[in-house]
Amino acid sequence: MTTTVFQDDAVDQATQAREILQWLEALSWATGEALKRQAPTHARHLAALSQYLACDWANHFDCQAEAIAKNCEVAK
Repeated sequence: MTTTVFQDDAVDQATQAREILQWLEALSWATGEALKRQAPTHARHLAALSQYLACDWANHFDCQAEAIAKNCEVAK
């Protein structure tokens, strides 16, 4: 049962990562559109948001990966 829980956690994390990457892709697209329309202030704000979210989520998934790895070690 413990292995199943860890597997479920890993699947949940991968699913969440996929969704977040889709959000970041949309922000990148919007940034490109802002640049095309010569809206540099909007482009800068979108780029800053993208950078912040990417850093924040990278930290989140790093912590999750460490927790899953730790739980796998405990289960051995």
